[in-house]
Amino acid sequence: MEFGTPSKVILDYTKKNKIDAILMGSHGASGMKEYFVGSNAEKIVRASSVPVIVVKSFYKGPFKNIVVPYTIDQEKYSDYYSKIKTLQAFFKANLHFVWINTPANFTVDEVIFKRIEGAAKKFRLNNYFINIYNQLNEEEGILKFADAIDADMIAMGTHGRKGLAHMIYGSKTEKVANHGHSLIWTSVMK
Repeated sequence: MEFGTPSKVILDYTKKNKIDAILMGSHGASGMKEYFVGSNAEKIVRASSVPVIVVKSFYKGPFKNIVVPYTIDQEKYSDYYSKIKTLQAFFKANLHFVWINTPANFTVDEVIFKRIEGAAKKFRLNNYFINIYNQLNEEEGILKFADAIDADMIAMGTHGRKGLAHMIYGSKTEKVANHGHSLIWTSVMK
């Protein structure tokens, strides 16, 4: 038993005891609390140096479908892909890479298919699908795509931004972890 601010205590305990992953439940935060404070899960997702699994409600497997939102900068993070590969192998699941086309970030299908296929080959991934989903913003697109395919988990990388960078850029991963319905697995991309 530990006392203090939950997110700080959990992160300190994780570091001190060389914990490999954090598994935590969350109901999410909404309204003003979400904007100004955020949930404990959001804070841990942002600051954790180890993977975090956020559980929204009781889930009785099996895990068959893992959604992996694709971003262009992921290609330079081989450790991230290694973790995705391990996650997939552990659950014996299919990966569903998804690019969310938004009005502000539109890319033609052929370019995205080629990029994702190149990354999948580079990191020797198997049992994956490439998807493009159109939505007004990325977070909502990820969540709606996951619901559409009845995903068991969403696996996302995070940059772990803090301070001013976090205020300016925000975090798609934190928003998905806060508003998602399925299990959310997050890991710092490095």
